[in-house]
Amino acid sequence: MGFAAGMNAKVTLAANTVVGQGNWKLDGITTDLLETTAFGDTAKSFMTGLLDYGTVSFGGLYDKTDSTGQDILISANKNSSKIGNIRLYVDSVSYWTPNVTAVSASGMYVTSVSIGTDKSGLATVEFQGKCTGPWLLV
Repeated sequence: MGFAAGMNAKVTLAANTVVGQGNWKLDGITTDLLETTAFGDTAKSFMTGLLDYGTVSFGGLYDKTDSTGQDILISANKNSSKIGNIRLYVDSVSYWTPNVTAVSASGMYVTSVSIGTDKSGLATVEFQGKCTGPWLLV
């Protein structure tokens, strides 16, 4: 079977692991449906349009000293910069990533960053992003 244990997953920016992350989710690919119904038709008809690779969310423990991961993502959010080198590892070798080879504009925009803490726990961080262009499983 091709099941993957979550303990082998991770989030990276190029070769740098984003420190402290404990979950990630690629919300799924959708296809636009374009209505082609015309006067006189008795039922609606559709054709497919563009693919939308959806959103990305990931989070875990906040580490203010993670200069090659969390800091870059927070900066990308503040500066509306696109991240093209993100990798969402399914296991130790396979990962989802923007397909910058096919479309150079592929990537992820960090749309929100949420940092919080509780008196009886560790500080946490959650990142949300919007995919642009195609992604692929490597």
